[in-house]
Amino acid sequence: MLLIPVISRTVAKNFTVTVAKGSHLTPNSGTKRLKHFHSDTTSRDSKWSVARVDIVVVGHLSRDLLVTPETTREILGGGTAYAMLAPSLGISKCGIVSCIGDDFEQAYMRTLVKSGLDVTGVDRGGQHTTRFVNQYDSNGVRTQRVEAIAAPIRKNALLEHHLQSRAIHFCPLIGEIDISCIKAAKEAGVLVSLDPQGFLRTVQGDRVVPKEWTDRAAVLEHVDVLKLDEDELQSAVGIATELDAVGKILNEGPEIVIVTRDRRGSTIYTQEDKIDIPLILADQLVDATGSGDTYAVGFLIEYARNENLRQAGVFGASCASFNLETMGPYEMPTRGQVESRIKSYV
Repeated sequence: MLLIPVISRTVAKNFTVTVAKGSHLTPNSGTKRLKHFHSDTTSRDSKWSVARVDIVVVGHLSRDLLVTPETTREILGGGTAYAMLAPSLGISKCGIVSCIGDDFEQAYMRTLVKSGLDVTGVDRGGQHTTRFVNQYDSNGVRTQRVEAIAAPIRKNALLEHHLQSRAIHFCPLIGEIDISCIKAAKEAGVLVSLDPQGFLRTVQGDRVVPKEWTDRAAVLEHVDVLKLDEDELQSAVGIATELDAVGKILNEGPEIVIVTRDRRGSTIYTQEDKIDIPLILADQLVDATGSGDTYAVGFLIEYARNENLRQAGVFGASCASFNLETMGPYEMPTRGQVESRIKSYV
């Protein structure tokens, strides 16, 4: 395994970057406590301790057909499937909220349950499960088609025990999450995280195409942590420079913005800080699908444990590196494996 050491902080002492009117990024210790977020054992529900973080992931499960020059295979997909990372890391209270159809394989459900996830939030009320066909050429370029989309996820899908969790991560695939879900989580005092992919694309015919995020401000006012890649950042805001785009988002609600960059690591922004997270290489590259989801889940678990942005970012990046080594959400790393891979970074 190769680990490429890089400078973990690009903001020098006494250096301030103006990113937008009224928004500055300056260095600090990397520790960030959200205004409503508490890590002590007496906060909100005393049964949750700092070391026993709970998390809920919301979005469509999917049946993904992967077609490459070498193989054709159907796998379980959707960001909610990658929530199986949480129990693998030793998190005993974690669950998913989704809508599926009668065509969802029982084997997939058994896999989710066996992993340790609470699946009481999975509604099998429709005819179809969301299904993507992802075709990759010899250069790894993907062409994506949609064969079916499951029923939308509305506010009543969030059960009482979901709203008592420490963190809820929303990861829509194709606009399936109603804004009322995100608002309900925020009002419950939960740490609200969002991957906006599903707000930035739609379906025309059977093709996935970009769309303008017209209700961005209305969504982001209920979000604490926003994770997106650099292309999604440009699409979401339409501002050329990363700093200006992030500054605009920080002024719309989120307190933490994470920008991922494929093979160039990631950066975590707050109003006061800019922290570069190094790329952590996998032993082998098999499939990149779900890497953003594993990064997000890993980050939230570690951040809720210690509130240290840099440590949480490196932890999430390490989780994502393990995801690259397999096809699908089936071989999740343990905490010991993740921590062993990042020893030189923390």
